Amino acid sequence: MNASHLRLALGILILAGLFAACDETIALQTDHQTVAAAGAKSAEVELRMGAGELRLSGAAQDALLEATFRYNRASLRPEVDYRVSGDTGVLKIGARRFHGIHFGRVRNEWDLRLANSLPTELRVTLGAGENRLDLRGVDVTRLEVDMGVGEVTLDLRGPHARSFQVKVDGGVGSGRVYLPTEVGVRTQVRGGIGSVNTRGLVKDGRVYVNEAYGKSPVTIDVEVSAGIGSLDLRVEPEGRKRI
Repeated sequence: MNASHLRLALGILILAGLFAACDETIALQTDHQTVAAAGAKSAEVELRMGAGELRLSGAAQDALLEATFRYNRASLRPEVDYRVSGDTGVLKIGARRFHGIHFGRVRNEWDLRLANSLPTELRVTLGAGENRLDLRGVDVTRLEVDMGVGEVTLDLRGPHARSFQVKVDGGVGSGRVYLPTEVGVRTQVRGGIGSVNTRGLVKDGRVYVNEAYGKSPVTIDVEVSAGIGSLDLRVEPEGRKRI
């Protein structure tokens, strides 16, 4: 190894040591945060999560967001930003840009509850981990989900008061999407080399539809990019026990 290569190797080792020192394991931290709607009549919510576990659901509450974060690395503390633009509340929750080098067990858990009553456009980007998005009761106006490399369960069952679009990027993970019986569903699957399985949907040309499609005044349009993982699309009544 020549002198320049030796200096480079030493530099990498020093940087790695500094990164690790900045990301040492700490006692499990639990943060509770409440974000008031502050007069907003609708919301745009963006969630960007790295490795970890996300639990997202709707709730009958006045606040736009009630959240609990648990983490054992200082760099995993999420950043929460909220502002109101006109009548729209813009909420962004994201992992910090610098995570360091993780050694040992890492815990990063988000438990988020959104107000059911506020029309909400939602964008979710996930990393590695097991994630559950239970949007039953949430007044969704648009939804985009990037599954990343983890496992995702997305529940859209139950009645909906308005039509909306859903885009799902299958990534390299696996996912299961529960779709309602009460409103029309139209699903189009694009590209990918993964597997897509359907239950309660019938093929109509290049798309899949449920029994309520064309009969219900409300329609959910679902566009799936299959990625290289696996995805199950299931039309089931809300009260049915999951398998």
